[in-house]
Amino acid sequence: MREPKILLLNLPSPADQRLWRDDAGGFGVAIYVPQKFKNGRETTLHPFFPYASALLLKAGYEFKVYDCQRLRLCSTDEVLALIRKENPDIIFSIISLPSIWSDLSVLTEIKKILQNVWTIGVGTVCRVIQGEVLCKGGVDAVLRNEFPHVSGIIELIEALQRRQDLKDVKGVSYIKNGQIIDNPALPELNINDLPEACYDFTPLDGYETFTDKYGERFAYVSILDSKGCPYKCFYCPYPLGYGEKWSFRSPKSIADEMERLHNNYNIKGFAFRGQSFAYNKEQAIKICDEIIKRNLDIAWICESRVNEISKELLLKMKKAGCRRIHYGVETGDPETLKIAKAGVQLETIERAFKLSKEMDVLTQAHIILGWPDETIETIENTRKLILKLDPDILNVNFLTPYPGTKLYEVALQNSLLITTDWSKFTSHDIVIKTKNLSTTELFKLKNKIVQDFLKQRLKKLLLDISAYKRPYYLLNSARKMIEEIVFPQPIDGST
Repeated sequence: MREPKILLLNLPSPADQRLWRDDAGGFGVAIYVPQKFKNGRETTLHPFFPYASALLLKAGYEFKVYDCQRLRLCSTDEVLALIRKENPDIIFSIISLPSIWSDLSVLTEIKKILQNVWTIGVGTVCRVIQGEVLCKGGVDAVLRNEFPHVSGIIELIEALQRRQDLKDVKGVSYIKNGQIIDNPALPELNINDLPEACYDFTPLDGYETFTDKYGERFAYVSILDSKGCPYKCFYCPYPLGYGEKWSFRSPKSIADEMERLHNNYNIKGFAFRGQSFAYNKEQAIKICDEIIKRNLDIAWICESRVNEISKELLLKMKKAGCRRIHYGVETGDPETLKIAKAGVQLETIERAFKLSKEMDVLTQAHIILGWPDETIETIENTRKLILKLDPDILNVNFLTPYPGTKLYEVALQNSLLITTDWSKFTSHDIVIKTKNLSTTELFKLKNKIVQDFLKQRLKKLLLDISAYKRPYYLLNSARKMIEEIVFPQPIDGST
């Protein structure tokens, strides 16, 4: 029996988008960027690739990894040329929500030139709206597995290799005789059952970087330190992609992976992909201690809920190399916070940012506009809070009712959806109605928040005497801020 040739494939982002496939619980997020500006570092390495590589290597299969975003491939023709060259038998491709139609269109073209190839979709999209993915065409089957979406791939390959019926492969959905077949679900993933991630088949150059407060850039790799989110925020897609039950990797295995990447691949930057690094304080401290005792010259970023941060933990995180923390602020309006069921208060948010600044750890605030009961007044409360918090980076999203969330059910029941075109579910498009504000008003209010924030940051930068010791950093940062102030996002969301 001939061994199948397997291709792990990350398709190009759509022509007008910059895409992060592993964000938003694995649904993906996107911003609009003209094609002529899409020649820089565009994305991060999806954890699917190193973990799938490890499984395939252990099983003895022949495989290759192609990340079209890293390779800056833009057109379908470029992808087809790559496919003709490799002539795979099985393709595993990550499908994201903003790129869903583009992904399936390219896969359809692939099947035209390789009629016997099996195309398999993976990702949170395939886990939640598998029927739509299958009916659109382009994939023969999908795996409904949890992030990092590698569970079940060996069992599926073995069934295809032996030309067996797929009915006994858990977690697989496919179409048979015109009917969608959903096989029994895979068991919930325990993160410690994952193999040691393998990076030998995945070039690590050309990916996104992060910058510390001194302007130093770090190319980084995502580290899966934990998985799952037990919180009940009614709008959040995290439990859909990562599962609700929290599971932790051993601190030693996490530090081992970071040390291996640092020593063997000269990687100095890392991003912890757990949904909240500080969820378990004891675990977080153990991870930091493992990093500290190895004396690694590294920098890292993470996400955390504001109610889980303490001065003691921040001191330890700072010593271990933490440069930036992403906080989900969501809104500055107390009533909206209650509706969101985020489980935090404004005072808790303010305390987390205050402590982070005291510890000299950069902060990135994530806010959401466009709640169903949003008003000019509630958005003004959010604007005032952001200026008070004074984060180092601000990310403004529009409320997005991801399929499978409670918010999506509410939007359907109350006819709040503006569109059901999944490619618009980018987190930067408006896809849900508010009772009081038009889409034009929402874009204008978003721009005001961004502009006022940037003006405050620009003033702070220009008054920072130490910044003048780094003229390139000063000029580059000031230029970017001025450009965003002078040329805000158009009110229709386009570029």
